Amino acid sequence: MLYRLRPPGRLTWCDVPGYAVCHRDDQPPPDWERLSWLPAEARAFSNDLLRIAVRYGAQSGGGIVLDARHTEDLGRADELRCDRIAAAQAQAELRGQPVGVPGPAARPADQEWERAEEAAREAEADLAELLAVPVQPHLVEHWRRLGGRYPD
Repeated sequence: MLYRLRPPGRLTWCDVPGYAVCHRDDQPPPDWERLSWLPAEARAFSNDLLRIAVRYGAQSGGGIVLDARHTEDLGRADELRCDRIAAAQAQAELRGQPVGVPGPAARPADQEWERAEEAAREAEADLAELLAVPVQPHLVEHWRRLGGRYPD
């Protein structure tokens, strides 16, 4: 799957395998605008998404195209933490206890919480590793030429 970011903050997607078409050194570059782009519903435009795009994306006529595989860790840590909080609330309701009151199953829940937190920290580290790659200056300039603001 591909994402296309367009200024000021629009995000569309296309059901084309990114690994099959996203190559930085393609000559001539593909005409990305000819693909069938749809509004993105499962992901929102964000500054971190843009930061990933200027590192791993490819220039298109109206924006930057990005292989969706590069976005897998984006927001993953928050997702894991929210899921764990929701599960803890559901367990407490089932036991008839307020959230945070230790019950007979407190130790396994603590272990589950720690595993979930460890997975969230790993997702944050993976995202930091993605963002540690230097930007492609020509993509930042392209974004700005199109009227976009890049969050330095």
